[in-house]
Amino acid sequence: MSADPAPLSALEAQSQLKEALRKAWDRGSAESTPLALVLVGFDKSETAEGTDILQRALRVHCARTHDEVVRRSNDQYVAVLPDTSPAGARLIGDRLVEAMRLEDNGRAHRVSVGVAVVVPDDHRDPSDLLSRAETSFDAAQSSGGDRCVGGQASVSAKAPKTTPGAFSALGKIFGKTKKEEELRRGTD
Repeated sequence: MSADPAPLSALEAQSQLKEALRKAWDRGSAESTPLALVLVGFDKSETAEGTDILQRALRVHCARTHDEVVRRSNDQYVAVLPDTSPAGARLIGDRLVEAMRLEDNGRAHRVSVGVAVVVPDDHRDPSDLLSRAETSFDAAQSSGGDRCVGGQASVSAKAPKTTPGAFSALGKIFGKTKKEEELRRGTD
């Protein structure tokens, strides 16, 4: 991840985001790999404490060499995540929401997250991806906030927790399943 996103003017932030998207779009197009955008914004007014919590979470969960986080406005951040599947992007979004919940007992610093993923090509434009992330973000906020919308939710995120069974025990013996490997988001 790039250095901590410093407060920028609206024009500087727009320019930085446009450049980050262009570079990631070109890379994804050349390699035919998915490009994910994770748009994160505070549900209530941003505070210094909330910003610190969110920036730590972004540093932890968007830490690969090519991941880039841009502070879009005072209360919104965009993570540009090259080579990230819909399930991987959703996992990152869910982890950001959960990190805010864990660090914030007073519920004052909750976030909404919108996720969009596409394999870049000549028929689309980076602004289409940003628009899709904004739509997912708006859906998260209009559903009450404190949630992630978009990407591909993992089965484990939807299913209630159960005690380990025979399949879990076999998985430990024989290694990770293909599904687990797909959900794992490798680092550079």
